[in-house]
Amino acid sequence: MRRATGLPVSYAHDVGAAGDAEMRFGAARGLDDVVVIIVGTGIAGAVFCDGKRVLGGGYAGELGHAQVPGGLDCTCGLRGCLETIGSAGAIARRYSELTGQTVPGAREVFAAAAAGDPAGRRVIDDAITALAFSIAQLVAILGTEAVVIGGGLAQAGAALLDPLRLRVKQNLSFHRHPVLLAAQMGQDAGLIGAALRARGLLDAP
Repeated sequence: MRRATGLPVSYAHDVGAAGDAEMRFGAARGLDDVVVIIVGTGIAGAVFCDGKRVLGGGYAGELGHAQVPGGLDCTCGLRGCLETIGSAGAIARRYSELTGQTVPGAREVFAAAAAGDPAGRRVIDDAITALAFSIAQLVAILGTEAVVIGGGLAQAGAALLDPLRLRVKQNLSFHRHPVLLAAQMGQDAGLIGAALRARGLLDAP
């Protein structure tokens, strides 16, 4: 690309770029110790400490493949990964397996749970329990002050965030209690983060 265009070129993880956008312009603006979690077909995160993103050689933020109680067999080869139970994809898949009814996504499972469907309630509760476990682990290790939830699952709004806040609080004692926020940059967050990175290259001396 550099040879073809004569311009500086860089690349980044899509969730990392989305995290940069949320830190600069979105829900995490003005904060320093933040984890931005994108929950969709899978789960990944961007970890910020003292205002700087933790890269870990490109390995930091793979929250979806951290093990949680109740996790299932994962395509990565492990058993127990968060995204096997806490992702939007897993919610739809588990509900279909329990009921025999195919649903297009997690939105329908949240609606079923709100209507009193026991299978829907079980699947949503399991997902929230798993997400809360991982968030509490992050807080205990990093002292995270805020967790920003984005991706398709965040569209559930209060149906997700209210019980998730309660469960995270129950999992913590003397720890810093993080504020849980809905992402603000929407589906273009990764594109905005990429644009920030590109501008940084052009502005560099």
